[in-house]
Amino acid sequence: MKLSARALGAWIVCASTLVLASPAFAQERELRVFAAASLTEVVSELADRFAASAAASGDATSVRSRNSFGSSSELARQIADGAPADVFVSASPDWIDFLREKRALEGEPVVFARNALVCIAPKGSGLGAAGVHDLASLFSKGLSPGDLLAIADAGVPAGEYARQALNAAGLLAPNKQRLLGRRDVRAVLQSVETSEARAGFVYATDVRGSDAEVLFHVDPATHAPILYIAAVTRGAARPAIARRYVDFLRSSGAQLALARAGFLAP
Repeated sequence: MKLSARALGAWIVCASTLVLASPAFAQERELRVFAAASLTEVVSELADRFAASAAASGDATSVRSRNSFGSSSELARQIADGAPADVFVSASPDWIDFLREKRALEGEPVVFARNALVCIAPKGSGLGAAGVHDLASLFSKGLSPGDLLAIADAGVPAGEYARQALNAAGLLAPNKQRLLGRRDVRAVLQSVETSEARAGFVYATDVRGSDAEVLFHVDPATHAPILYIAAVTRGAARPAIARRYVDFLRSSGAQLALARAGFLAP
């Protein structure tokens, strides 16, 4: 049967409508999550849990998270410059405040986890046996002239916490020349694993499954609390889903996954 141009056009519109309405085509929504590098593994797991919770609640549409990881400082600046994101997950309240001042957030941020700062060395370094058990002994017994200490760059939360601790001990100013700056906490870990640096500062959760060992936990009284905070961005394409995701991070299922990954309760 030969169709007229008008009939053919009507058929195409009808067929397109049916395809767009079909479950396979339209029943998925994307959530863009910008998260601190230290959350890489657990946020990837939480994306699956969030999708499952949406399905269990009877939501007919599925949610697929597209995660971008980096230092909180870098991600916050990208969002401030207009990068498309629905949720920002920071390892420090400072960068939440930065985006709040830029009027780039919507609603109240949520604190959903904490962490601890540790000093690490390559496995088998012998620094522990040499008596390195705190910041003072790190410099008096652990580091030889020319040895480097890996630390996240200024402005990056892990680096700021470490600098606060060093400064409180009076060890920051006299040792600035031996600090090896890195873009985020995962880059610090890599520098230590490859022995580019003799030691370094990362979060306790970063060491799991790595080729590094913990020398000591940094006294939490010497730095600001390490808080993980999630917020909906003002430019969110799907603000309702983004708010559900932020609230989900405080749910029992999400908290269980975070605890298994070594994160502390908020």
